[in-house]
Amino acid sequence: MKHTISCYGTSLSADTRGAELCSYTDVHGCERLWEGDPSIWPGHAPVLFPIVGAPVNHQVRFAGQTYPIHKHGFMMMREFTLVEQGNDFLHFSVSADDQTLRSYPYAFRLHIQHTLLPQGFSTKFCIQNEDTRPMPYCIGGHPGFRCPMEPGAAFEDYLLRFEKPENGQIAICPDGELIRGHEVLSPLAGGRELPLHHSYFDEKDALIFTSLASRQVDLIHRKSQKGIRFRFDDFDVLGVWTKPGARADYLCLEPWVGLNAYEGESGDFEQKPFVRTVLPGQSHRLVFTASILE
Repeated sequence: MKHTISCYGTSLSADTRGAELCSYTDVHGCERLWEGDPSIWPGHAPVLFPIVGAPVNHQVRFAGQTYPIHKHGFMMMREFTLVEQGNDFLHFSVSADDQTLRSYPYAFRLHIQHTLLPQGFSTKFCIQNEDTRPMPYCIGGHPGFRCPMEPGAAFEDYLLRFEKPENGQIAICPDGELIRGHEVLSPLAGGRELPLHHSYFDEKDALIFTSLASRQVDLIHRKSQKGIRFRFDDFDVLGVWTKPGARADYLCLEPWVGLNAYEGESGDFEQKPFVRTVLPGQSHRLVFTASILE
């Protein structure tokens, strides 16, 4: 079931299925999120939990025991409860059950809150450990933004501008599954700007930045400088993706705690890069924000 809020002259909608943000309309009435065309990519902004990316052989090990799990986990298919709704926010939650325990053997509660801001929106994750053991986890956002955003513009008229100079290093994951090493994306190396081309994604699938100095990136039109400012202070990795070969009019900016499995990885979840652990009775909170640049 979809729920909609309006504030600051903008509106936001999210679905109880996956607590997925599915619409954000700015003060001009312009939709900023991808519409979720099922013939290309049906998502809008799915939540990735308790794993990010693909595991080895679609399984992981916890405490020596093997569990089956799909790429990006199971949360995008779960039905959440709308806990609270205000003029400017929607707060959803979901708890572990018999089905989640088959893939992830921990008692947890996940809260997701989408909040309208004067110039955009934020998404907050709160991961609660309701188990008696330390709970390792990965989590990520996957919001897809319309690109181009302006009438008459093309995807290639846009660029990514990072807040700091970057080394351009990305993980090599050409089939979207296992990481096979790293390479330097030369147009970005030593600079702050990466002009967008569909060919990057045709060749490399996602651009996975594992060693960014920045925690802010702008998705903007090269001439007008209009677009989206994306902040991900609480996250370790940024994935940038659009469907290879589709030449589609969207770009996902994906803040991750976690990473696809490396080729040859052991499969032990606790040993995965960037995995975090929350102690029994405690919780971790992470936020990312998207602001409109005009």
